[in-house]
Amino acid sequence: MDINKAYQQFALLRSLILKTNSAFKLQDLIQEALEKSCEILNLLSGSISLWEPKTKEPSFRVAFGSDEHKKFLEELEKNLLNQVWKGYQLQNLYLNVEREAVPLPETLSLFSYPIKAEKEIIGAISGISSGPRNLSLEEEFIEAVGNQLGIALQKVGGFPVKVTGVSEKELREKVKSAELSSVMATAVTLNHEINNTLMALLGNAQLLLMQKKLDPEVVEKLKIIEQSASKIQELTALLSDIEEPVFKEYAGGIKMLDLEKSKFKDRKKK
Repeated sequence: MDINKAYQQFALLRSLILKTNSAFKLQDLIQEALEKSCEILNLLSGSISLWEPKTKEPSFRVAFGSDEHKKFLEELEKNLLNQVWKGYQLQNLYLNVEREAVPLPETLSLFSYPIKAEKEIIGAISGISSGPRNLSLEEEFIEAVGNQLGIALQKVGGFPVKVTGVSEKELREKVKSAELSSVMATAVTLNHEINNTLMALLGNAQLLLMQKKLDPEVVEKLKIIEQSASKIQELTALLSDIEEPVFKEYAGGIKMLDLEKSKFKDRKKK
């Protein structure tokens, strides 16, 4: 997974959880979840819909995207998705569809993921993206967003059903999994992209230190290079063994790993 996308997914889930556990406006929360999910997944349009449990008629809907793609997604929901969700207990739906457009027809990828009240489906998160695409690869993220919205609906109250697919404990586990995936993707990239360069830097510094009659000031600077390169190698190796990441706030509200508090496999941070 792309590192930036993994971090964006984690940041959105974290934001939704924090807002759900404080004072929040439901519609604002749903709108944020939809808009940012569309941006992260690079969707042309997305929607979140809820319907009455008995009649299955839509009672709430919010959409995001260009007017033409929002209209097309709404047509798909009315003519296809609503009928499918009413008649079948599907766990998810992924399709490639063709839309009439000028100058040429447009191929789109469609997904629809249910919002559940225990075992009953009472809503859906749906979206379309450009071209044929395997959106099922994003299922864990879509599921986590849907479940957190379900918990938010439950806390607000005033809805006819209990809208939740998993417990808060289970959702926290999903967020932890997303955090770990993001960190591991970063660690793999660092090991791959940085270590080869570090080996060359470290090797050359050590070869130079083996030479005789070097100026003491040069020797001192080479030793600093050697020590710094070794430290970077240790840190990239440490990231590969992270088991439970803990984050702290950096400048400008940006989050960074807290290496003192994070837990690592089979070793202690030095």
